Amino acid sequence: MKATAIQANKKSVTGVFSVGYDFWLLFSLGCLISLGIIMVASSSFAIAENSNGDAFYYLKRHIVFIGLGIFLSFIVLSMKMEWMQKLSKVLIIISLLLLILVVVPGLGVKVGGARRWLNLGISRFQVVEAVKLAMIVYLAGYVVRHKVGLQHKFMGVVKPLMLSGLLAVLLLMQPDFGSAVLLLTITLFMVFIAGARFRDLLILAVFAASMMAFLAYAEPYRIQRLISFQNPWSDPFGGGFQLVQALIAIGSGKITGIGVGGSVQKLFYLPEAHTDFVFSVFAEEMGFVGVIALIVIYLILIFRIFSISKVALSLGKEFSAYACAGIAVWLSLQTFLSMGVNLGLLPTKGLTLPFISSGGSAIMMNILAIALVMRVSYENRVHFVKAIKKKSAEVSL
Repeated sequence: MKATAIQANKKSVTGVFSVGYDFWLLFSLGCLISLGIIMVASSSFAIAENSNGDAFYYLKRHIVFIGLGIFLSFIVLSMKMEWMQKLSKVLIIISLLLLILVVVPGLGVKVGGARRWLNLGISRFQVVEAVKLAMIVYLAGYVVRHKVGLQHKFMGVVKPLMLSGLLAVLLLMQPDFGSAVLLLTITLFMVFIAGARFRDLLILAVFAASMMAFLAYAEPYRIQRLISFQNPWSDPFGGGFQLVQALIAIGSGKITGIGVGGSVQKLFYLPEAHTDFVFSVFAEEMGFVGVIALIVIYLILIFRIFSISKVALSLGKEFSAYACAGIAVWLSLQTFLSMGVNLGLLPTKGLTLPFISSGGSAIMMNILAIALVMRVSYENRVHFVKAIKKKSAEVSL
């Protein structure tokens, strides 16, 4: 009877873990990608028709990059995290080289006064999206290699911040102030999670914030953004125009929204309606109820990633745990910053809403990041299955 119970338990647990995927992770990812496709179609058709003569230009491009991201995900899913850890140094070196290539005339593409894209011939690629994931993977490896120094020495915390600072400088040359701030913040969070001393983090955080504040006030257009952010209605047709239009869109959505496709602000009133300010169009069409539902979906995704990270850490898979934690921090921070900008809670930055905004390289790297988390989840499950089989074999004997 005891053997029968163990066998039944084994069959039940193995059935859960042998599938190799996390239901809630995939469910939230599927919801976000689906909502993204709907919103890209809705928010971009007017500008696509006007600029490209094809109302579905951005939608088709978005779907192609989703497909490419899913295709490349199979490569990530097939790679052991041990291999990923060994590749972490190579990935960060490649990232540095790509950021340098972006500022090279002819290779880097300048759009709207910013040189952030590489010309690949058939398409453009925004390098910073790959840099975010590469930096997180590298930091996860660094934490594992230098954990003792990180927790007990000031220089142990300074070194990863120096690398992050170098990447930030290259991003500021584009210029991409928002991504530079995001990378520095992700680095601080990851070393904090790894157990760095609070006093070391506080010193470096104050220094980094002071430098970012100095750089923000060093450029007239950034000062204008700060002024407009504080009171956009003081100059509704000038510096505050974009934020005013975003707030009008959000306010127009009220409780239940005006319906998918019904947004008025996307019709050449709200700049970047399909990219940086897609959240405003979403709020206008879906309303307060839709916004709450969207936030819940993001929370499910982030919670599941942190949960997978926690399980990996409990199994002694430190690299996998820190990589997942970094991805969770990245996606949650960028979501918060993007929504905050749209709501007028933060100064305007060029950051997209993960999985929702139109953008080839962004959606592709978001999907690859989740593929890495899925690989960690799979390895966690395999570990449990092996442990159960081993225990069952010992009981049988």
